[in-house]
Amino acid sequence: MGIKEKILGFFERLGKKTIEVSERPISRIPKTLTLQERLQLLKKLQEEVSQEREERFEKELEEIVEWRKKELGKSFTHRFSEFMLRHFKGPVESFTRSIKGLDYDLLRANIKMSKEQFVALMLGVSIFTAIFAFLMGVLLLMPADISLMLGILGFIGGFLYMRNYPRIVWRRRVVEVEKALPYVLRHMASLLSAGVGIAEAMVSVANADYGPISEEFDLMIRDMHGGTSFEDALMRFEERMASENVSRVVKQILRATKFGGNLADILYKLAEDFSFEYRMKLVEYIQKVNGVAFVYMFITIIMPTLFVVAILAASLMTRALVMPVQGLAVILLFGFPAISTLVVFMIKRSEPR
Repeated sequence: MGIKEKILGFFERLGKKTIEVSERPISRIPKTLTLQERLQLLKKLQEEVSQEREERFEKELEEIVEWRKKELGKSFTHRFSEFMLRHFKGPVESFTRSIKGLDYDLLRANIKMSKEQFVALMLGVSIFTAIFAFLMGVLLLMPADISLMLGILGFIGGFLYMRNYPRIVWRRRVVEVEKALPYVLRHMASLLSAGVGIAEAMVSVANADYGPISEEFDLMIRDMHGGTSFEDALMRFEERMASENVSRVVKQILRATKFGGNLADILYKLAEDFSFEYRMKLVEYIQKVNGVAFVYMFITIIMPTLFVVAILAASLMTRALVMPVQGLAVILLFGFPAISTLVVFMIKRSEPR
């Protein structure tokens, strides 16, 4: 047999195989049926195939919609941190290894992020502030090196702010916990007076809407469900808060449960003491704010006006600008607002807890 016959035989066998494969989907149709019955059965099979495709498409669409809902359920910060973590994994891991104590700060602030995710968020915010500062320098017609320096300072400032952000959140949580503490103690005392146990009273506070302190009580309940003892759960709460008032409450509860005593009366007394101390601090704070209000008004309104008038008068006398327009813009747009912000920050720091 020649080469030509072998090639033709190969293609003939290949064609038969192709026809056999292509006819497999309709092999279920018996050949004994009439032509009309075969056509009806074929139509039915086509409808079944179409229905299967539609069901598969609907299932895929439901999975996509469910995934989308899950993604949209995440906050923007979580999605942004995951985006940064995917695209800047190397720098994120390097920064994560160099930052110490971040896990503990995230735990105290109750920020539900891994350390890597938060570092990715830190880098994203730092890059954004750097770009914003650079563009501000360009818009103010500053030299390129000054604009670049502003961008670098923006990156450093954004990174330092995000590094301290968990501590800022933790301090806010401590303030909110201390403010809500008298109400929580009265809540628990009323339940204990009615014969409810201490664990059930803590569950009631966790289910109530007292803000961060309800979240902290929920964490204590979870710790106890996980096998932690009641004393250890309270001690962890005290350690997370690092507050003198919280320490007083924890010590009184532990002393009452260990040595006996009317815990409801103790909690009532603590609530009254905290309320009285807060009222006294609030009176002192109001007196201090009244004294600082004039200073703040002078810095924000009078000083900028006097400064502009002085610059204009000096320029008229010397018949030349004594200060570049860019420098004047920087002082008015950043200098005085920075001083005002510092005054507000000092007032806010002195707010009673």
